[in-house]
Amino acid sequence: MSRRFDAVLFDWDDTLCGAEPHRFAYAQLVATRFGVELTMSEVYRAFVRAGDSSTIPWHMQPVSLPGALGIPEADHSAFMEQFLERDLIKRFTLFDDVLTIIEGLGERDLRTGILSNNDDVARLMTELDIHHHFEVIVSPKTFGVGKPEPEIFLRTMELLDLPPERAIYVGDSYDNDVIGARAAGMTPVLIDRFLINLDSHDAEHRVETLHDLAELLDRLIHS
Repeated sequence: MSRRFDAVLFDWDDTLCGAEPHRFAYAQLVATRFGVELTMSEVYRAFVRAGDSSTIPWHMQPVSLPGALGIPEADHSAFMEQFLERDLIKRFTLFDDVLTIIEGLGERDLRTGILSNNDDVARLMTELDIHHHFEVIVSPKTFGVGKPEPEIFLRTMELLDLPPERAIYVGDSYDNDVIGARAAGMTPVLIDRFLINLDSHDAEHRVETLHDLAELLDRLIHS
């Protein structure tokens, strides 16, 4: 039976790498100090409205984060002051299923790459000593365009000298990853580590961990 796919590409933030404390959980915690109780799904949707899935940082978007979260206007500055304290304590770590899946992709003879909207992705990958596992590492700096524009997906596939339909793309953002990869002709897989996309999407493939992805790949590669 012939193979259907030759490569698996990944998003970086919240797909392979996590920051602790997580921005959603920290915003949820700080919001309670201002009398606003939110579920993680509600916090996620607020971040999206505030521009979190854009290549432009959310704090530069027309809709501010506190406004999107429903924080009273008089408390916006105080909320942001407390929320930004996270920058002083956050640390980046790989999720504990990452190295296992990377080894598994090698065993399946699948090529690998990173396609992220984080301009610092190459530096972070080097710091975490994982960069050597990936054939290509692409960010908006690479081509001057970011997700969900199909161009960045297509040009990444050109680097691999593969047609887009021969690749799977794994990411946590429906808006950036599923829509962008699908528009470029790739097969998207939505990873939902924090259970914030249970039913608010039309992704054909959804997993909650990279262990789940390994099982899905075995079904997809030779389907």
